[in-house]
Amino acid sequence: MPFNRVIAVVTDDPSDINTISRASDIVRDEHGHLFVIYVIKVQRSLPLDAEIEDQIARGEQVLHRSERLARLPRSNIDSQLLQAREIGPAVVHEAIVRDADAIVIGTSYPTDYGAFSLGNDIPYVLEHAPCDVILWRERSSTAHPVARTARTGRNGRAARVS
Repeated sequence: MPFNRVIAVVTDDPSDINTISRASDIVRDEHGHLFVIYVIKVQRSLPLDAEIEDQIARGEQVLHRSERLARLPRSNIDSQLLQAREIGPAVVHEAIVRDADAIVIGTSYPTDYGAFSLGNDIPYVLEHAPCDVILWRERSSTAHPVARTARTGRNGRAARVS
């Protein structure tokens, strides 16, 4: 399936590098168009169009860095700063508006109270996106490899299971 219109979601997370890299590779292979979006989550106590200068500056910096990382011709990449109450619905809305073929989104190894958790936004995108979703999850620095166990094969000898 060709991916001509791809949305890359950046969040100022270390996973942004791989998110942009994967999205750029997909677009480059198909001679498509990359839309890089950064969503500012606006608190409910503020109007949706509030000028949150520090967050806007941070978002613009992330978008500029992402454009440089993409290494695509300027005509093949658009970046957009969005403000929304929730990130997941904003990403899905952009996918609908842009008629996206895929969304690439990344995350570090997220935890809540010490347990792995994707939060609310990524599951929302996975459930509601009108297109393919490519999720990049960084490796955990604390995760332990799955224990290797031995079991007995048909001939009675131990067989390694990885």
